[in-house]
This record gives sequence, C-alpha cells and structure tokens, in this order.
Amino acid sequence: MWFVFEAEYAIENGRANWNRPVPETMAWHGPYESFEEADKVVRARMWAKIDIYAHKARAVDMTVPT
Repeated sequence: MWFVFEAEYAIENGRANWNRPVPETMAWHGPYESFEEADKVVRARMWAKIDIYAHKARAVDMTVPT
C-alpha cells in the first residue's frame, strides 16, 4: 500500500532544509495499490507547485508485512 507525502520545507540561510517540513503544509494522499500509481501522483503534485522552491512530494510504502 502506497501513500504520497507532500510538504513545503523550512528555508534556512536561503536554502531549503529538507529535514524540516512546515506542519501547516503537510498532506498525505492515498492509498494507492502500486508504486507506479503513487509515482504518477508525486509527479502531478510536484508539477502543480513547480514555482515553490522548497516543495517536495514523495511516494511512501506503508505495506505492513504479514
């Protein structure tokens, strides 16, 4: 099971700190059955906010092993 995590990140000294997502901008999308499906959403979310430097979306595998 795949989800997409999306957020804008804190700017420190003129650069994005990829370890500090801004809580107000965090969003989860999903679930998706496959990485390919989640990756399409990642690409769409990244293009939707292409003008925001410190924005990132990524696919996250949340499959629980049985």
